[in-house]
Amino acid sequence: MNPPSLLPVLLLAASCGLAAAGPADELLKKGDRLDAQFKSTEAMAVFFEAERLDPNNVEILCRLAKTHDEAMVDTPSKEEQKRLAEAALEYARRAAALNPKSAKAQLSMAITCGRLAPYLDSKAKLAHSKLVKEHAEKALALEPSNSYAHHILGAWNYEMASLSPFLRTLVKLVYGSLPAASFEEAESFLQRAVALSPNKVSHRIELGRTYAALNKKDLAREEISKGLSLPDREKDDPNTKLRGKATLAKL
Repeated sequence: MNPPSLLPVLLLAASCGLAAAGPADELLKKGDRLDAQFKSTEAMAVFFEAERLDPNNVEILCRLAKTHDEAMVDTPSKEEQKRLAEAALEYARRAAALNPKSAKAQLSMAITCGRLAPYLDSKAKLAHSKLVKEHAEKALALEPSNSYAHHILGAWNYEMASLSPFLRTLVKLVYGSLPAASFEEAESFLQRAVALSPNKVSHRIELGRTYAALNKKDLAREEISKGLSLPDREKDDPNTKLRGKATLAKL
């Protein structure tokens, strides 16, 4: 099970895309400009400055979670990737603790839990997958039109439906029972994500991959092709497109 394959770091953009008014406002704008250029390390340094000015600002903490996750893409070191993922999750936890009613903070929690999962053992991975679902559901309840919350829940269903028999047994221990999950539910959530944000590469390609899992080959080809035709707007779009191409090659 590998949640980040369907939870790319670009999803954190949804939780951190708005500038916040306050003493760190100009720093946030500067960091956002750098982040839009995929300069994650430089943006992170600016957000650190902003945090020193306003340490309890949820917007700043979400941005720090996002840039730590994005920086994982830039290093080949597994140890450093894990350190960055742990730091991202801690920033997300702080944000959610400060404002549990923030959809941005809840979405940040869902994503950072997913990003850390591959560096954990099987039981801990599944425990994190449970947190991914819980926080994504909270984000969706707070903001029903958030396409990324729909995407994450679609991804969760896809991953759960893909589990091996061994992991399904382990899931029962972690969750208490085997949770309801299916490719059909993944399809429904991802269709909604596409309807809400049709120009997001990840929404299109992951819906296409779900169609492929359901043996809806024509729809899979159509949706993945649409995703591949879109310009790269998020840092992880190139990796998402590689997954789409790999799926197309198997159809």
